[in-house]
Amino acid sequence: MPDWKNLVRERLEPLRLTATKESALTEELAQHLEDYYRELRSGGASEAESYREARSELDDMYPLQAGLERSERMPKYDAVPAGDIRRDNFMEDLWRDLRYAFCTMQKSPMFVLFVVLTLGLGIGANTTVFSLINTLILNPLPVRNSSELAAVAAGETGSTSKSSPSKSSAPRPISYAGLKDYQARNEVFKSFAGYTSPRVVTWQANEASQRIFCELVTDNYFATLGLTPARGRFFLPDEDRIPGAHAVAVVSFGAWQRRFGGAEDIVGKTLRLNNIVFTVIGVAPPAFIGVNAIFGPDVWIPAAMVDRLLPNEMHNALSDRSRAIFLGVGRLNPGVTQAQAQANLAKIAADLAREYRATNEGQTATVLPIREALFASASSGSTPILFASTGLLIVVGIVLLIACSNVANLLLARSAARQQEIAVRLAMGASRRRLVRQLLTESVLLGVLSGVVGLFIGYAGLRLLFGALPAAANFITPKLDATVFLFTLCISVATGFLFGAIPAFKAAGASVAETLKQETRTTGRSRRRVTVGNVLLVGQIAFSFLLLVMATLFLRSIGRAYEIDPGFQTAHLAIFMTYPGQAGYGKTQVRAFYKDARERVAGIPDVESVSWASNLPLWNKAVNGLQVEGRQQRSQADKITTIVNTVDRNYFETAGVVLVRGREFTDIDQETSTPVAIVNEKLAHDYWPSGGALGKRVQLPGEKQMRQIVGIARTANYSNWAEPPQLCVYVPLEQNYSDGMTLYVRSKADPRKILQPVEREIRTVGPQILASDSRTGREIVDGGLFQAKMGVALLSVFGVLALGLASVGLYGIMAYSVNQRKREIGLRMALGAAQSSVVRLVLKQGMSLVMTGMLVGLVAALLAGRLLSRMLYGVSAADPISVVGAVSVLLAVALLACYLPAHWATRVDPLKALREI
Repeated sequence: MPDWKNLVRERLEPLRLTATKESALTEELAQHLEDYYRELRSGGASEAESYREARSELDDMYPLQAGLERSERMPKYDAVPAGDIRRDNFMEDLWRDLRYAFCTMQKSPMFVLFVVLTLGLGIGANTTVFSLINTLILNPLPVRNSSELAAVAAGETGSTSKSSPSKSSAPRPISYAGLKDYQARNEVFKSFAGYTSPRVVTWQANEASQRIFCELVTDNYFATLGLTPARGRFFLPDEDRIPGAHAVAVVSFGAWQRRFGGAEDIVGKTLRLNNIVFTVIGVAPPAFIGVNAIFGPDVWIPAAMVDRLLPNEMHNALSDRSRAIFLGVGRLNPGVTQAQAQANLAKIAADLAREYRATNEGQTATVLPIREALFASASSGSTPILFASTGLLIVVGIVLLIACSNVANLLLARSAARQQEIAVRLAMGASRRRLVRQLLTESVLLGVLSGVVGLFIGYAGLRLLFGALPAAANFITPKLDATVFLFTLCISVATGFLFGAIPAFKAAGASVAETLKQETRTTGRSRRRVTVGNVLLVGQIAFSFLLLVMATLFLRSIGRAYEIDPGFQTAHLAIFMTYPGQAGYGKTQVRAFYKDARERVAGIPDVESVSWASNLPLWNKAVNGLQVEGRQQRSQADKITTIVNTVDRNYFETAGVVLVRGREFTDIDQETSTPVAIVNEKLAHDYWPSGGALGKRVQLPGEKQMRQIVGIARTANYSNWAEPPQLCVYVPLEQNYSDGMTLYVRSKADPRKILQPVEREIRTVGPQILASDSRTGREIVDGGLFQAKMGVALLSVFGVLALGLASVGLYGIMAYSVNQRKREIGLRMALGAAQSSVVRLVLKQGMSLVMTGMLVGLVAALLAGRLLSRMLYGVSAADPISVVGAVSVLLAVALLACYLPAHWATRVDPLKALREI
């Protein structure tokens, strides 16, 4: 008799049926073939003919295949076949694991969606912050071989100069004449160029004026940086040789797109800047904003045009060695180190000090990493940016750890359901290493998919972050380049290993015998109180609480910052920036404009007082070279750094700066009268500690006459909010002419109501003068706290994100626990337990984990607060309100996350639960 069962199994093998279905079909078809064979034999057919005819019944398997359900077939690919212990090709195994992972993911789409979104949020936050770091720190200059570049700034041979605290670490400029000397005499730079910081100029276009920014640069500036123009060309050597001879300009790519609409005929167009017509000769490459990290110019002008473009501000800047306005940038020769460059330039500086004792004695040159020059406009260099970036990266790293912990808990729960499957595979010969690799492949694949989602979230985060900056063509463009993609790929793969390692090793390390003996259903909770899932959850709560406390601390700090007295009154204050000199006004016209505008604005009904000042609140820059009468100067370099503010009469009343002693400037302080000055309390105390500053004299940088001190004003914040005290000297406008001033106006009510009337009066007095750049006192404070507010906003967003992820994780753990203990809960209720006691049981389990996590987080928050205490305004590191607020928020969210599973536990049907025991 033929072996019909083996024949049927051979024909069914391609269909990959489940074991149960295959066994049933084998029995049924074998019986059918045997009955048919006997029928043919009894009908007189030979044995061979009967076998052939019966076998033909299996030739067409399509009807059988079409009638099968999906659940009756095995997965198309088996990543680790039972008993597979052979050593195959790694890529072949990897491809098989990937196919199996995709097949497994198709069976649990909601699980995959949750994992991808959870990890995508964490990876997206990291991508956003890393893109910021990549833009500002790792790759801030879009130039060729930026590692070969070095910055050159002025320095001092000794440490006798008393510098302003907030400016001490910012690179100091050098004079144009000194720049040319370094350019001609150095032996370490392949090319050496100079540039100024961005300067305000007035662009007159179509009978309207706009404020734009320009930088004055040497002819080889772009060549030194290794740039290629997007349109046209850069400066020629002849265009920077003769002072004021060549009015040409290079526009930035952003200005070309925004201000000129990307016009193809931009080269050859003319720009009227400060009443001088410039011809556009080229466009800078995309993303280049000069040697600046955040904000750059709209146009670049040859340095030889400085006297003509800014005659008052930059008078004799090309020849006066005491006018330091340029920073140097050079490309080092091959093999030259920064130390060698420093030694060479220091030798040149020593030679210059001997040749020009009056201006260069005690001065040297300092070679700096190019990064320091990028942040030259910052009050304290690149250190705060590095610190803030590192802090944000740590915060988003914590968010990603919380997301990974969430997913790890999910996989631990999921692996529990696969214990029987894995045990069977191990029992039939599959190696543990092979199983771990297959499980990790699934995790890494989920991580990579999450990384793709994270890229989109990171891009959206960058758009949101940079969208908070003022709309202008001068700001840096975030770089979402290959470095960012590589970073995202690396953390995606690392994330896959991180959240997948514990579940994979735990699943593959289980005892085969114990697992196979164990019933698939449990009747109660695990006896282990400290599980991997609970430890991960406690870590999530601790990290979330840490971020919440930090966010609350900084939120309260910002609120307190607005209460800090800056030394001037911002309430009811409005300022208006004007540049009459840039509109073509001469000295006599400018003075008349100041007088007429002040009188007309004072006549507006809601205006209380009006005055002029050269400096904006919180935007003052210190100058070096103040001399105090009676103070012994040790060398030419032993000078004092101070703020100098040129002000009109009635300034102290209008700005709200208290005059402590002496008098304010009056009409008697004219150009021909005795030079006078008002100093702040800091200067008076430092140099006349016993009093008696009134009547003493000081000499300002660039002046030859001494000024008599007639008043002492209260020390204020001049450059930064809540800054360390700085020296300040006020001088009267009539004795210190300036062709660009800021109008201070104090209103009787809301200052926003007077903005348009004041601008209208200014345009009436000077139709050609731009007066649209106005700010209220509140906007001034907002600008001073902009960086701090942005940091707090990011910290708050990430803190809320961490809280949300931790809450979801807590909810998931509690829901899984309730499901595992369903029969126990049903038994308790069948024995008479009240619903309230069941709720308390579940809440106790969840909230004990929450309280443990909060205690750990509190310790971490107190330690972190002590490290960050210097960044807080008027708030202690252990501020009780911040801690209580964070505790309240976390407890409320945690209670909700625990209550929902607890409530569902009370709805367990005791009868159904008892049947499952």
